[in-house]
Amino acid sequence: MAVNGVYDSSNISNLYNSIFGIGSSKDTGNSFGLSDLTMIQNGSYGKLMKAYYATDKAGKSSESTETKEKEEQAKYVGVKSQAAALNNSLEDLRSASLYEPTGTDENGAAVYDRDKITKSIKDFVSNYNSFIKSTADVDNVSLLRKSVNMVGSTSRNLSMLSKVGITLGENNQLVVNEDKLKSAKLTDISSMFQGSGSYGDSLQSMTRQTYQLANSQAYQSGSGSAYTYSGRYAALGGANGMLDRYL
Repeated sequence: MAVNGVYDSSNISNLYNSIFGIGSSKDTGNSFGLSDLTMIQNGSYGKLMKAYYATDKAGKSSESTETKEKEEQAKYVGVKSQAAALNNSLEDLRSASLYEPTGTDENGAAVYDRDKITKSIKDFVSNYNSFIKSTADVDNVSLLRKSVNMVGSTSRNLSMLSKVGITLGENNQLVVNEDKLKSAKLTDISSMFQGSGSYGDSLQSMTRQTYQLANSQAYQSGSGSAYTYSGRYAALGGANGMLDRYL
């Protein structure tokens, strides 16, 4: 009942009930009365709503962080995989058997498997380019430094690389002239990739170091792991054969 335009407690409760549609025959069992009005007036409802949305936001933030961590982990695993592939290519090119004669021609001159050598060089170039691309995607100073050092080593050896048909194109990507490669001297090819201090030896050292860094970062970004041959962790159980022996 209203007295001079002021509602008593009962009418205030009824007013709020009617506003929120509570207490009707369609009511689902919820109630809204003076206790709710008091909570609104003293700010309790506001605090509850803030707490609710804060929790909801925290949940979404947690999901966002987890997604970002998985994305970062995938990038590090990608670098690790590319490093392993590049290492294998360099290992093939430093193998003495690759440059050994496979026989002799009708004049008694040594014959070499030029097709196999060409394929090995092309595989190296492909894996080198993929490796450089993969390192460009990670946000890690140490890994990027290794990549920059590798590009620097390649730049310093461009004169020798050009002799066997390898040049530097856009975005630090190597390009192969297959015709020039097939006519190149085998000694020019082998000297680039064989022996301590060679171009290939320098690249392989940096590749293995990058592999270790990427492996460590991938492990720290996720929970999957396995042991390498030497007993250290390899992220996601992604053992890459021979290269894991160097960890």
